[in-house]
Amino acid sequence: MLSYETYLQELKADCQKVEYSLGSNSFVTVLEETEDQIKTTISSNLNHLIFHWGVGIKRAKEWVNPLTYPGILFPPSTIKFDEKSAESPFIEITPSFSTITILFPKSSSPLQLNFVLRRENVWFNNNSSDYSILLKRPKLPESLKNSDIQIQNLLSEIIEVEMSGCAWTLMHRFNMCNGFLHKFNTSQEALTWIFVWMRYSALRKLDWQREFNTKPKDLASSQKNLTLTIVQILKSASKNGLVNTGIIVKGILSCMGKGGDNGQRIRDEILQLMHRAGVRYHQVEKDPSLPRDNLYEQWHQKLHNNTTPDDIGICEALIGFNETNDLNKYWEILNKHGLSRERLASYERPLTFIPFYAPKIVNDLYSYLELLKQVHGAVDLNQTILSCKDILTKGVNEMLEEIVENSKHWDKILQMERVAGVRKEIRSFIENLGDLQYREVVYLDIALESYMRQLCEEIIHLDLGLVYLCKELSLLLNTIVLWCSDNEFSACIEDYEKFLSLYSKSLESYENTLIIKSSADRIQRVLLSYIDQYTKLIDYKGRFLGEQFNVDKETIDLFTEELIRGSLFFTISMILKKITHKIRLLSGLKSWQIISPIFPVFGQLTLIDSLHSVAYIKYTNPVILVCSKVTGEEEIPEGVTGVISASELDTLAHVSVRARNNKVLLAICYDQEEFKKIQGFQGDKVKAMICREGVEVVKTCEEGEKVQEIQRKNILEPLEFVNIGMKMEEFQERRTGAKANNCGIMRKKLPESIGVPRSGALPYGTFEYVLDQNVNIEVKTQILNYIHELSDSSSVSQTLDLIRKSILNLTLNQLDIVKIQDLLHSIGCTSSWDLAWKAIKSVWASKFNERVFLSTKKAHINLEDVKMSVLCQEVITGDYAFVLHTKNPTNNNSEEIYGEIVKGLGETLVGAYEGRALSFILEKSSKVYKIESFPSKSVYLQGGGFIFRSDSNSEDLPGFAGAGLFDSFIMDPVETCIAKYAEDRIVNDIQYRVYVFNELRNLALSVENVFDGIPQDIEGVIVGNRIYVVQSRPQV
Repeated sequence: MLSYETYLQELKADCQKVEYSLGSNSFVTVLEETEDQIKTTISSNLNHLIFHWGVGIKRAKEWVNPLTYPGILFPPSTIKFDEKSAESPFIEITPSFSTITILFPKSSSPLQLNFVLRRENVWFNNNSSDYSILLKRPKLPESLKNSDIQIQNLLSEIIEVEMSGCAWTLMHRFNMCNGFLHKFNTSQEALTWIFVWMRYSALRKLDWQREFNTKPKDLASSQKNLTLTIVQILKSASKNGLVNTGIIVKGILSCMGKGGDNGQRIRDEILQLMHRAGVRYHQVEKDPSLPRDNLYEQWHQKLHNNTTPDDIGICEALIGFNETNDLNKYWEILNKHGLSRERLASYERPLTFIPFYAPKIVNDLYSYLELLKQVHGAVDLNQTILSCKDILTKGVNEMLEEIVENSKHWDKILQMERVAGVRKEIRSFIENLGDLQYREVVYLDIALESYMRQLCEEIIHLDLGLVYLCKELSLLLNTIVLWCSDNEFSACIEDYEKFLSLYSKSLESYENTLIIKSSADRIQRVLLSYIDQYTKLIDYKGRFLGEQFNVDKETIDLFTEELIRGSLFFTISMILKKITHKIRLLSGLKSWQIISPIFPVFGQLTLIDSLHSVAYIKYTNPVILVCSKVTGEEEIPEGVTGVISASELDTLAHVSVRARNNKVLLAICYDQEEFKKIQGFQGDKVKAMICREGVEVVKTCEEGEKVQEIQRKNILEPLEFVNIGMKMEEFQERRTGAKANNCGIMRKKLPESIGVPRSGALPYGTFEYVLDQNVNIEVKTQILNYIHELSDSSSVSQTLDLIRKSILNLTLNQLDIVKIQDLLHSIGCTSSWDLAWKAIKSVWASKFNERVFLSTKKAHINLEDVKMSVLCQEVITGDYAFVLHTKNPTNNNSEEIYGEIVKGLGETLVGAYEGRALSFILEKSSKVYKIESFPSKSVYLQGGGFIFRSDSNSEDLPGFAGAGLFDSFIMDPVETCIAKYAEDRIVNDIQYRVYVFNELRNLALSVENVFDGIPQDIEGVIVGNRIYVVQSRPQV
């Protein structure tokens, strides 16, 4: 016989089910839909249960007797209980398994089924909130249609009760929120929806009172219960990540006051206050000089029937007026609190009069204001300090006293230091507190955070020195991480603090400012990551609920932005902007980085999301593309004359090389205001030209050159395939690629002090030879069919992916396996054959990546003519990897060497890894050098073993930058590590840095000399004091 446990196990995974606890027992609701019916089943492991139920027709939460509703198929023995409800007994399958089923017509079902359970004289009513099954859902956005059914139910209930017009107050909202929090206490998604809901309430975009009067003590009690629930969730919530559950829950807490046990005093003391001040009496009762009706009496009536957080603003306005006898002061304070005449008049107990002057009331109003803040206030610093006095240690209380005493002091940075110190102390012991104490201290922390932001804003307009700005940033960074844990952010802060300590006495020297700038740039990327994550989590929720709540469009549009602006992350971004500006002034850095100096260029300015998004577009008229970010691996579309971006980019990244080769302007604008100005030219014909600051973009009527059809590039056909493997001494032009051939030349001609790794190669034709083997006939047929499908541009990306996957299915006969293994053994590669074979096939497959397809198509290169040799090479496990161009590509100066260095493996330099390398210029004729940037990449890669490099016959064609189009693969997995530059020798040891620069200069000159003075693009590795060169090619 079916048991309750078996029933639960057999429920379909996609059914709409919700489980509820009944002490040590439970029940489950299940909703299933057919074409014309909605089936609801409620099952439990308790016996003797009665289903007490009603239906919501106009409003989901209302109770209407279901027996009056047409079309319902009722359970057996259903009877009328009263005008609002019916009762039906559960059918008992076994003593520990009972169930009940109700069928509703799908086309005309009620909005909701509402119910409680009764077992003899015991009622189960979901903590007085009732249980419910939503039968009709509001229209949800596409992003929510496949979301958890309980999230959908949550939203439906919130929207229904907020927009139904039923009796409703803050107390009801807080009670409902409390119930939801108990149910969703571990779901970040649900908690975020609740935060958005509470935020709209705090912004006064939802009714605070509707057809119901709430006693102050009841509101205060509901607030207290809610805030304690929030605290319980906050204590166990995850603090991992820049945007974590803890931050969201803390945000919910900040949307409301603490409530408490003082609610009744609001009602009692306003009456006593008015009697003492003599402002309540009517004309006939006592003082003929007082008007019969007055504002004080209206406010008294409002407080009795529905006190809200607005009362804090009203009380402060009355204090301001009675201290000055100035009505302008009254309206000014109300306006500061967002209270207009219309708002005051909209209350169910409206405030329509203006106050009369009653100075005797001021002292009492100050006392009453403290009471209001105790109940409604969330982030009043003085109030939260008082509330925590008996909780905190003597030392922390003394620190807080010092903050209060110095609140008017001119030294805001010193005050920030005091605040940061208190917040750090609080964080060290807060987790050990009980719920009530924890709540008080969290409110204090929220108030201190708000105060710290205020202190920053008070001095943001001042022209502070770099030392003071850096100190300010340090304080902000060290407080923001108290409530979030992120490895990258922690590394940024650790580096920044060490740099400040090392260079504080000479912070404004050229190289030290660049070091601080590299650290600041990395922090800025973390902030952008925070904004992206926060926006992704919050924005669509704010828009959806805002639209459902009929909130004005401006509030909806600014909802997420205002939350971000109210965070310390935004404050940090303002300080970073000032630091960067100051560093540019001190170091002479311009706000532009010109990577490909092609001037002037003309075209229609076009805003795009990314280069990837326009990869398949061929522009017939010249365009200048503007996008926020370029990663470094993209292909620039045909018809583009310029690309302007706002993200950091290495000068020697692959996209940079291709831009210079294709005579396309590529420039980075670091001035946000200037970048916004350029974006304003969207759709206009513009001219981009060089200027003193970098690049100037102006509207123009001039016509640039017409887009020229790119001439077809002819590829030299390889020699006939002879052998599947070639040793280094056997490398030969037209059999092996230029990388291999040049390594062979350098191995012979460079001095022994410069290392060249052991190498072997699989020559041109090896892929085709393997493909023609009988064992691969099915794979070959599959690949050829896919290649034929590449003419369909709508599915190119997917087809290329299928080709690459097919290539990985190639196999070898045993004889050829032995030949390749012998070749690999000759260079020391004796480890896993499977990994080596996979890496070789991956190199062949990279001929069919998207970059290659787009680039060869643009250059009119037939992909079938591209042949792939594979260079098998020992990975030199070094401290750093570098790229050198022996002719400075940013100004075409052949007397300068331009170089970039990264920690670990070189993939972070040439690939799509955020941040900049250590960039520098070396004079060939002297030991003079200039550093352009210090490293700011977030990660570095570590690994060893062997690498299999792509070495095609198309990489060094005249006018075609094939470098970086194809992929190389390290056989063994590499380790990705968080970079910490304060510990890095090349950053903190100037003597070692100068030594490396001198060695690299000598290397560049030696390699250039080996290749007859032709400027070279050199890649290499630094191991301690020794330099290795791993490849060199003619510089495009």
